[in-house]
Amino acid sequence: MDQRSGIRTGNKRVLRGAASVLVVGLALLGLPPMAVRAADAGAAEVTSVDTTALAHQTRRLINDAGQFYMVWWLPQVLSQAILRDTPNLQQADSERMLGALEPYLVFALSRGQEGEHGLVDVHDRADLLSHSRLTVDGQMWTAAPADQNDAGAQAALETIKPALATMLGRNGSGIEFALYRPVPGRRSPDPTMPGSLHYSLYRKQVQWQLPLWAPAPPLPVRAPPAIMPVAPVVAAPPTPAASPGANAVPARAPAAAPVPVQRRKIDPTTGEEFPERYDYNPYTGQKLVSQ
Repeated sequence: MDQRSGIRTGNKRVLRGAASVLVVGLALLGLPPMAVRAADAGAAEVTSVDTTALAHQTRRLINDAGQFYMVWWLPQVLSQAILRDTPNLQQADSERMLGALEPYLVFALSRGQEGEHGLVDVHDRADLLSHSRLTVDGQMWTAAPADQNDAGAQAALETIKPALATMLGRNGSGIEFALYRPVPGRRSPDPTMPGSLHYSLYRKQVQWQLPLWAPAPPLPVRAPPAIMPVAPVVAAPPTPAASPGANAVPARAPAAAPVPVQRRKIDPTTGEEFPERYDYNPYTGQKLVSQ
């Protein structure tokens, strides 16, 4: 049995635009993009740094004697990253889809037999849901039938599905989705707070242990440019009368104080500058180089 290690993120309220993507970059501040072994060597990779990292860390893949099982948690931040990378998708449409997914904790599921060219004998959504159980912090959540037919949420997930299938490669067929609403009086899991997620699919057990990373630090503040010190104006002392034929030597003004060196680091891809204490771009995870 081969099960990938993973990471869990919450589906807290995500600000429109790129705010949630910044949370991911900041959560990975100081770390290079995490290298995780591929469960399927033929699986394709998405190009975005944050999308790739989240995809690797939120999915659980199991191969049991040729039977393939997948439980893939799709937090809002991953859904947003995938929609952002979707060609020809307008920002307004992306925001509308994220709004439709916001009330739910979303999982992508699949089970099938590995064949020569991909999965065969894949299971349908009704069968997958009937053999699924989600437990959050020891309390079981239910995938209500009405939620599974939410037209807006399903339309958003159909837009996301091709990207998931591409990342899974030859095992990308048969993906179905399960939507869970938070238990009344409880919040959705927060990846920066203690907690746990446990999912059972056909008696295969996977889990995410929280917290997965520390709260994101504040955005770096660019230091103002150094002010050049101005040399004081010193009146030249009176020149004594020189004897005939003698050369007078002019007085020199005192030298200006040395300017402190402001060392910076830059992102070789975007050209952005950051303070010397940063080793990686907090927005993209790109390693910085000294200027």
